[in-house]
Amino acid sequence: MKRNYVFMLLGLFILGLLVGGCSKETKQADGEKFTETNKYETDAGPNNNQKEEDKGIPEVQEGSPDWVMLQIEKAVEDNDIDSFMHYQNKENPIFYKEQKRWIEEAIFKKKQGYKLSVDVSNFMKEDDTKGTVFFKVTMAFTGAETMSNLVSYQMIKAGDSWVLNDVPFEKITSESGIITVYYKKGEEEPANKTLTDATDIVDYYAKMFNWKPEPISIKIYPTNSEVSATVPWMMLGGWNEMGESLKLTTNTSSQIFKYLAHELTHKMVSDITKDNATIYIQEGFASYLGVTITRGSDGKISYDHQKAFENSKKALEASKSIKTIGELGKIDYSDPEASMYRDGSLLSTYLIETHGMDSFQEMLRYLSKFEYIDKRSEHKMDIVHPLTVEAIEKVYGSAEKVSSDMKNYYSK
Repeated sequence: MKRNYVFMLLGLFILGLLVGGCSKETKQADGEKFTETNKYETDAGPNNNQKEEDKGIPEVQEGSPDWVMLQIEKAVEDNDIDSFMHYQNKENPIFYKEQKRWIEEAIFKKKQGYKLSVDVSNFMKEDDTKGTVFFKVTMAFTGAETMSNLVSYQMIKAGDSWVLNDVPFEKITSESGIITVYYKKGEEEPANKTLTDATDIVDYYAKMFNWKPEPISIKIYPTNSEVSATVPWMMLGGWNEMGESLKLTTNTSSQIFKYLAHELTHKMVSDITKDNATIYIQEGFASYLGVTITRGSDGKISYDHQKAFENSKKALEASKSIKTIGELGKIDYSDPEASMYRDGSLLSTYLIETHGMDSFQEMLRYLSKFEYIDKRSEHKMDIVHPLTVEAIEKVYGSAEKVSSDMKNYYSK
């Protein structure tokens, strides 16, 4: 749901939005590109214990930072969730949850056909209790260049061993206490802009949609590469999943408002629906609000639904075909046409412009009757797509008729 999967979206109509995971179109200028023979990429992933033997390097001391780094690499290679989580800081609950989702995503990606490996290196000791390491994630997928993304994590002493403990962030919090922005030292300006824009957008959404937001954590990173490494994803500018921090790159600071409008839509929809809206509703509605919610030269936020028509026109110029709801239910983020954004936006625009925003909200709120499923959106599509269809049909009639009427609407 909620990701900036950029390389799928280049050339599509969602210009300027956070495409890909959520959301979010950005260029990946920061990830390193590797050939098929790159040393970080093998059919089975890196076998770090074997590497040590081959190079004649003495075995490292059990429990030392170097030893822990090898265990993390091996856990990723072996798809070993328990071992991977053993070396994450349980005392940092948000990071710990995100790391659980990270290893689940890595396993999911491998099942989709990706090659994925990690290289954890360069432990730089600050004192006897903490230091930093480089966490490099290399991914390859058929038809795309191999990408390597890098983030620097803190590592701290925990008993007789060491564990990962997120990026060494600074933080600022809104006056209401609802929004906290985590940022790296030296990123004070984009952090303050992020806090201001996020606060204003959340206030606007709260009034417009009667949304009562829970506390929101936003982590900002100077590069796309860092965001991507923390997910893991090949190329991201933004990310949001329920139970995790909202993540953004600040390398295009002029677009922070638009990115936040998109990603905070995901946050709101997840809250309203108990995260039971499938990805074409999540991405479609986030794309809709991402272009219709703007900040004017006077600093005020406004809603202009006319911009959705302009967006739809661009989408239809790219392709006259429109996917049905049934077809959208079979599409995930590996779709090269990024249909969950384009066709999802066409669906949301059609429903809102022909039946009104109140009916659309009624459809979203219907989904809250179902229990929350603690998985990332793409991992539970087989469950939440039928729930979404049920909600659509409850408010608008049969999915087949909605799909047919939508095609007629755009053919005029």
